[in-house]
Amino acid sequence: METLDLLLQATGRWSQIKSVVTFLRLLSRNRRINRWRQGFYGPVFSLDGTHGVSVGATSSEAHSELTYDREAHAKHMFQRMALSSATYITSELEDSQSSKIISLLEMDVNDVRIIGIHGRDGIGKTALAKIVYSKVSFHFDACSFLGEIEETMRHPGGVLCLHTKLIFDILKREYEVSSAFKGVRFLKEIFRNMKVLLVLDDLENASLLKEFVGANLDWFGSGSRIIVTSKQRSILQGFVDRGMARTYDVSSMDDKRAFNLFWQYAKGMSSQPLSYVESANKIVKAAKGLPLLVKVFGSFLHGKGQEEWIKFEDLVQQFQEDYEKLLSIVYEALDEKQKRMYLDIAGFLPDVDCRIASYMWHDHECPHDEIEVLRRMSLIKIEENKLGMHSMLRCLARKIIYQGFRDPGTCVRFYIPSIAHDTKKRKRGTDHLNTIVAGFEILPSMTFLSLGHANIGGRFADALLNVRWLHWQGCPQDIEAISIHLENLIMLDLSWSKVTESWGGWKGIKVERLKVLNLTGCVDLLATPSFSCYPNLEIMILERCSRLVYLDPSINDLKLLVTLNLRFCPELSMLPVEMDGMNALEELLIDGTSIREVPASIGKLVQLQILSATNCFSLFRLPDSVCELKALSLLALDNSKILELPESIGDLGELRHLSLRDCRGLGKLPESIGRLEDSLVELDISSTGISKLPNSTKKLRGLKVLKMDSCFLREFPCYVGELINLEEVHASWCRNLEGVIPSGISKLRRLRELRLRGTHISSLPSEIQFMSSLQTLDLLHCDLLKELPPLPSSLVNLYVNPGSTQNK
Repeated sequence: METLDLLLQATGRWSQIKSVVTFLRLLSRNRRINRWRQGFYGPVFSLDGTHGVSVGATSSEAHSELTYDREAHAKHMFQRMALSSATYITSELEDSQSSKIISLLEMDVNDVRIIGIHGRDGIGKTALAKIVYSKVSFHFDACSFLGEIEETMRHPGGVLCLHTKLIFDILKREYEVSSAFKGVRFLKEIFRNMKVLLVLDDLENASLLKEFVGANLDWFGSGSRIIVTSKQRSILQGFVDRGMARTYDVSSMDDKRAFNLFWQYAKGMSSQPLSYVESANKIVKAAKGLPLLVKVFGSFLHGKGQEEWIKFEDLVQQFQEDYEKLLSIVYEALDEKQKRMYLDIAGFLPDVDCRIASYMWHDHECPHDEIEVLRRMSLIKIEENKLGMHSMLRCLARKIIYQGFRDPGTCVRFYIPSIAHDTKKRKRGTDHLNTIVAGFEILPSMTFLSLGHANIGGRFADALLNVRWLHWQGCPQDIEAISIHLENLIMLDLSWSKVTESWGGWKGIKVERLKVLNLTGCVDLLATPSFSCYPNLEIMILERCSRLVYLDPSINDLKLLVTLNLRFCPELSMLPVEMDGMNALEELLIDGTSIREVPASIGKLVQLQILSATNCFSLFRLPDSVCELKALSLLALDNSKILELPESIGDLGELRHLSLRDCRGLGKLPESIGRLEDSLVELDISSTGISKLPNSTKKLRGLKVLKMDSCFLREFPCYVGELINLEEVHASWCRNLEGVIPSGISKLRRLRELRLRGTHISSLPSEIQFMSSLQTLDLLHCDLLKELPPLPSSLVNLYVNPGSTQNK
């Protein structure tokens, strides 16, 4: 271990140096981006000569469409995690509300300001903030959306977690925040020279606001904007008085829009029988224009007969504005499994991964079906595979628990030092245990426990007997636990804790049934422990362990491991030579690591479906054995040093997505790629050195998305018409691409997007007018294109240079 110790010490010093270098590079990059952005987005004209207007659009619609186009490019260029507003039903909020907030932002003014979005619970503040965030994020050097702040702060280490996430969002790298003061000091340093968009969602504490933005907004670069959603206008009053903030009160939906939203959830697109409409109107009026209640009430009545509608209408009239009581009626309609899961989710940390959460209910036959029921009833939300719940519904769940509608220690979050009391006895017959920490009891029947910074000792072993999910973010390095046997523990979450490879808990806590081990952000972890004590492990998360350099070889003994997540471990340069023992592995994520080579033994992972190695700047080759992965469906090698792909890449018969973006040393694709004709759906060779696609590419008849932006292509593939399922073709900024677009492209009856911006093409075929699905045609900066043929009537977005004319 002496060699390893020296390596770890050296790595620690290099990590500190590299942090400074990375920060300086970021500042330099942002200045280049600002200059580039000004030149990149040239003027856009429609065929009628109106500035910034798309074909068939009003001026206001065209502005929105043009913004979307810019955002699409910016999202790639800045690698921004923009939130999609597509998940929200547009009738929840009047279209004018987002426009009014954007006008308050005044993007062309270089001051720093806060915009407060205010309103009562359930009125749609967060949904509106997400829509605005998505629309304007491309204007900024960096963006961060911190959601559910109030809920996050209920958990131990909440403010440090938020600071860490914010820093990661801005710098796209990990930074350890050991104290709130350290976080604040670092935020001031990184924001000062950047134009930042920051959203603080559900913030109800004025002092906490100052921890993120300071007292005078002088932490931020010119043009920065902070959006705050809050029920309380008073938290911004100090900034408003000094002219640093403006506020917007979210309006409730009017009855007509509320009715349409309710009907969409209750009846879908069906007709509106008069007998149902009368009840619907009364129910909608009782919801007072709150989108959350409208959705929940509509979802509750979906599929129910008129008698049940009338019954619910009577209850609405009876309880008037007692929304908690009305929501309780919806809760009572759930079966016992669904109730338990609803109450569990209410206690989880915000944005829990659905797959991880499902392990809490592995004793259920089909937990995913039950989750889907809760989603359809609008009691939970699922976005990007993250599980969440509205604050009103969380409050309802807590009240149900505290009022004793169910055993409060069965499946509900408890954390020290705020633990409720349980008067029941353990099922094994032992009396209620006297297990006290700081004056509070650990409940013997609890299954989800968040311990914060508590240091448990051996005397708590029996009290933790039924815990299935242990969240211990503040886990101390000098753990006192000696030989604790947690026989029912399924998930151990030590994320953002101070554990090291020598932590006493690795040997002291017995967890033979453990299936999920989450070590996200454990920055003191230099090497993983031995995994011999966790034979049933299925999910291993080591993401953002920024100093991790060594994986213990025992990882190869995890025969049930399904997911291995090593993303953003920048010091990790090698995988174990032997990986064939992990024969159940389906997902290997090594994005953002320093891994140079994938071992040949990877070919033995016959279940592997996802191999993601984006931003592995040192990765220079893949072994030929990777072509033995017959189940592989996604291979992502973006921004790696790969010079060539294995010649037998066509043997990957299940491959659906192949992404090689920014592999600048890659000069060609293997001819065998044509053998992926039945499987490949998306191919991305943008910003590679590829100048010509192999002839076999014409066999890829299942291909739907072809991305070739910023390549060295000299001519458009003449066989493009044979790729009959294409829906998107991206070939913007291919500076060597010239000549005519082949007439065969008209055979692509499903093509929706054709992007040729910044190329040297000279003409489009007249047959393009018959492409009945084409909606977006981008020809901006195609300076050799002087005339356009007749265009299809389906076209919505057309981007051309001023002065272009259209043949009639």
